Amino acid sequence: MDGEKNRISISTDLINRDLRDRILSYAAPYLKEYHVNFGEGMIYLTAKLEVKTLGELTASYRIKVEELIFHSKAHTLLISYQEDVKSNGGLAQSLLLKAVGLKSGTFLQTALDMAKPIGVTANQKSCSIDLDQLFKLESDFLFGLSLQFMDSRDDTLWLSYGIR
Repeated sequence: MDGEKNRISISTDLINRDLRDRILSYAAPYLKEYHVNFGEGMIYLTAKLEVKTLGELTASYRIKVEELIFHSKAHTLLISYQEDVKSNGGLAQSLLLKAVGLKSGTFLQTALDMAKPIGVTANQKSCSIDLDQLFKLESDFLFGLSLQFMDSRDDTLWLSYGIR
């Protein structure tokens, strides 16, 4: 990584503190709290969620960036993930959560089926995000920007970039 000239570093402080209000408002009313760590080439996410039929949940994810396509013609992120979701409620809520999980795969798949965000699809092990559709990227600057995932370690996410 030392040979790379054009690097962007994204710290956990940026995600957990500086962008906190924006992220929480974007994911309202489902996301109540979250914490992100970067390390060992992985992204670790813990989220406290409020889902009407399931109550309060804690979801933990271990995420690996498989591919980041970010250039003039496409802006797509492909990740693999491992998920652990627990109910913060009583026994009935825990049983309901298990029933939902057994019926439809992962909680992420169920949540995406309920929310139906445009440009996001998931199976039991991976998730694909079309950033153009999800965030409506239309800036001329972004279409001249290319990004490449490098690493995540020491509470920092590293990307390399080019601008044409």
